[in-house]
Parts: sequence; C-alpha cells; structure tokens
Amino acid sequence: MTEFLLPLLVLLLTAAGIGIPGAGGAFYLAAITVGLAALVIDSVRKLFVKQFSLDYIAILAMVVAVATNELLAGAVISLMILVSESLEAYGSREAEAALKHLVEKIPKTCQVKRGEAYAEAPIQDVREGDTILIRANEIVPLDGYLLSEDALMNEANLTGEFAPRSYRKGQFLKSGLVNEGASLELRVSGDFGSSTYQKIVDLVREAKRHPARIVRLAEKYNYGFTAITLLMAGAAYVISHGDPTRLLAVLVMATPCPLIIAAPISFLGGLNVASKKNVIVKRPAALETLSEVTAIFFDKTGTLTLGEPTLRAVRVLDPAYSEDRLLSIAAAIELHSLHPLAKTIVAAHNARADAGAAVEEATHIVENVGDGIAGAVGGGVYRLKKSDAADADGEGGIVIEMSGGGRAIARFILDDVMKPGTMALLEKLRARYHVAILTGDTEANAARLFDGYGTDGLAIHARCTPAEKFRIVKEAQARGEKVMMVGDGLNDAPALALADVGVVFSGTENSASIDAASVAILSRDIALVQTTLAIAARSTRVAKESILWGIGLSVIGMAFALLGYIPPVTGAVLQEGIDASVIMNALRAARARG
Repeated sequence: MTEFLLPLLVLLLTAAGIGIPGAGGAFYLAAITVGLAALVIDSVRKLFVKQFSLDYIAILAMVVAVATNELLAGAVISLMILVSESLEAYGSREAEAALKHLVEKIPKTCQVKRGEAYAEAPIQDVREGDTILIRANEIVPLDGYLLSEDALMNEANLTGEFAPRSYRKGQFLKSGLVNEGASLELRVSGDFGSSTYQKIVDLVREAKRHPARIVRLAEKYNYGFTAITLLMAGAAYVISHGDPTRLLAVLVMATPCPLIIAAPISFLGGLNVASKKNVIVKRPAALETLSEVTAIFFDKTGTLTLGEPTLRAVRVLDPAYSEDRLLSIAAAIELHSLHPLAKTIVAAHNARADAGAAVEEATHIVENVGDGIAGAVGGGVYRLKKSDAADADGEGGIVIEMSGGGRAIARFILDDVMKPGTMALLEKLRARYHVAILTGDTEANAARLFDGYGTDGLAIHARCTPAEKFRIVKEAQARGEKVMMVGDGLNDAPALALADVGVVFSGTENSASIDAASVAILSRDIALVQTTLAIAARSTRVAKESILWGIGLSVIGMAFALLGYIPPVTGAVLQEGIDASVIMNALRAARARG
C-alpha cells in the first residue's frame, strides 16, 4: 500500500493546518508543494518520452490558489490529485495480480544431469540437449522431450484443464506443466528464453508496456475540455469583475484527473477478468480494438477443431475380416509407430477393446518413412500406409489403407473433430460479424465438416497458404473491415500479425503465432472467443462511460462555480467526490460477470 504514502502525508499536513489555525497557512503551503512537485516531476518525465500530461489545469489551479492565498483550496486540490493517482496505482496493482502470479510460479532452479549425477543449476544456465530431472509435483521449467517411459501431467497452467494427461517417451512437454506422477527425465529443447511458459510471461510483461488507445481518446476529450475550462474561467473572471477567487473556483472544478485514470483502470480491469478465464491480452489497446471488430476470420484445424484426428469409419474390403479384427490388427502394428496418425488407430482400438474387441500381438515390425509400417499378426503379414485414394463414400478425410496377402483388405477413415460448441459460436457471431474460415484443407473436406453441422452459407476459403491468409486479411482491411484473426499455428502467424487483432489458441509447441497475436487463449474452449469479445466490449463501454461521466459532472460544477455558487474550497471537495465516483465506476470493469 506504499502508493498511498504521499496522499497520507498531504492529508496529515492539511489536517494539521485545519487543527492549528494560527499556523495553518504553512501546513497548507507544504501540502500544495508536495502535490505540485509530484505533478511537475511526472510532467517532465512524460515530456522526455514525448508524452503530454493532462494535469496542467490542476497545476494552474494550485498556482492560482497560492497567488490568491486560497491555501486550503490548494491543499485539497493537492490531496485530490495524489489520491486519484494512488487509486490508479492501486487499481493497476489489483488488476495485474492474477497475471503476476504466472511469474511467481516459475521455478528458479532445476536438477541438471552432469555425468551420472544431478546438480542444481539456475534454469537460465540450462542449454538445449541437457537432461533435467522433474520430481513429483514440480512445474516443468523448460520445454523438452520426455526421456522416461511415461508421465502424468497436470496442464491447468497452460490450458485451464485440470484433468491430468498421460505422456509417453519421446513426446514433447511444455514448460508450465505440473508433474503429477513419479520423477521423470526430460531432454531440454531450446532454453529458458524460448520456453513456452516464458513466452506467456513475456506476454504479461509486454501488456504493461503498451498504453491503451483509449488513453489517447481521453486526451482528445481533454483538449476540448481544457478549452471549455479556459473559456469558463475567463468568463468567471469577467463576470466577477476581475475576482481571481471566482476564476480559481472554476479551475478547481475542472481538474481532469479522472479522465486520465479511468480508462487505464477500466482496461487493466478487463485484463484481470480475461486472465482469470485463461485469456492473456497482450496489449490493453487490443480490448478497445476488439470492441470495434467487424470481421472475424478463423483458422480451421486446431482452432475450430481439436486438431487431433479420430477414426470416423472402417471400410471392410475383404469380407473374411470383421471391423473389430481389422482394427485390432492395425492397432497392434501401429502401436510400434511414431507417426502422428498411429495413436489415433491405437486409441480407437482401445475404446472398442472395452466392448470385447480382441487384442492382437505384432512381431517383425518394419517401418519406413513414406512407405508406412508392416508387421506380423496372428500368422499373417500386414502393411498400413497413408493412401491418396478417395473414401469410397466420397466423404473425404485421411485414408490409411491396410493390405494383407498382396491385396487391400481395409481402409481406415480418419477425420478431425469439431470442438464442442463451435457451430453454436459461429451462428452467434454471424448475427453480428462477417465470419469466414481460412483453411489449408481441401474445400470438400471443409465444406463436409461444416455442412454436417447445419451451417448454410458460411464463407470458406480452402487451400490457403500463409500468403493467401495474409492476402485475405489485407483485402478485408482495404474494404474498411476491422479484422480479428483467430488461429493456432505457424501458418497463421502472418495473418495474425496483420490483423487488427490476432487471437491465438496456444495449443502447439511453436511460438511464432503467440508472438504475432495480440491475445492468447490458454485453453481449447472455443467459447472463450465470444467471452473475450464480451470482456472487451464491457471494458471499453465502462472506460467511455467513466470519461463522459467525469466531463459531465465537472462541466456542471464549473457552471455553478462560474455563477459564484461554489467557492474554491467547496469546489475542491466536490471535485474529489467526482474523481472518486469516476474511478469507482471504472473499477467495475475488473469485476467478472457470469
């Protein structure tokens, strides 16, 4: 609570002045000096970075207070300014607390294998290829490949999913996972600076370095507000026949502090709400831009779909085999493969095995890159290989053909699966935005997948290369659209960077898409896209309400001061109340709904 030390000092000086009438002027002057010094120092600091302070009216008001010997009014203005700035610091700290927790959770050291023994070392000193030990309940400090036979990991830090996930030897583990099983060994990939968890922390740090554009909007409001203030102050001086006290009363009511503070607090509140829902907003300004979006482009695989193919159908080409037997043979052989599609066959078999499907044992396994995998099962030799042959029913998908005895005996049709709630989300968004799908998949596959969910007329751009996605976004912007691009992979990075707002689902090991995006969703939940838009809309609305509320109340107060109904001291107290009400309104953005 150190941010309240200066206002506390000014409060004590002002109280001392009130309590000691004979020496009150000295205490009031000291209080004014503290406030003036703080404002001047802040203004000079901003000038060095080519920014302009909005507190010049407040500085002028305090100077006039000293010149007219209205020292109590000047002291109250000083207290008002410092309390407002302290509330800004407090609101910022509270809003960022959840994000800072990410940094606090990063391990500082880890056990590194040196020869046959382990030694503790700072994680910044660990290099690619080193072997590290992660004990039970420890956070994985660096990205790498699992050397142990298996592992059970909690992914809540990265995905928001609390159900543990099993990993097998050779699989990639992201930093930030929590080891819920026995101790394991990991071969490090990259270093601390390039690790998944550090990328997320970098997003948090970068969010603090980018001022929201609404702050510049507040400055634009303030230019007009300052002009009105000077006109009303001049009118007060003329109407009162040169009474500087009347001029001071108008200046006191015109202090623009809430205009500066309300918007940042609103957006930092939005960042806080988003982070609690596993959404990291890289730049506060992105919240305002999100509220202005008119077009939303989605990548398909890994964004709208799970990005992990599942077995859709088994086509029996030889009646001597049943579906279960064919799947059992295929799973027995694919169990020995490292191909990404192999685990889909094995998983499908395991799901059926619970219903009584026979389990086969494979021997004499031979796998050649580009030529599939072969093995002996139950006295027969079989080969599985990805095929370019179209599905017999013309439904598309990935086809793995299995042959035995020199002829094709089965085709396994694999397909991606839509994330739960995807089509409901698209239908809601299409009511307000121009929505399109940008995918590298074939038009037939994409159309089949989305048409199967009953969406008519959804714009689908198929066979999109990274350059094509970039072009489509650029053309939309040229038409005047404010574009939001949602993706997850390296091929989306150019479009994510070009879009007015890039939103990435951080579900892959590559970091280029995270670097390019303005928002990172640390979950597979597609509904968080709409949640993010809602948070942005509310934060922007609260920010604008706070700005207009502050201006409106101040102008009303200035009008009464101009007519002589509000003296400087009363005006300072009233303005303090206006400041507090505006800031409290802005803090509403930090309260989550639902």
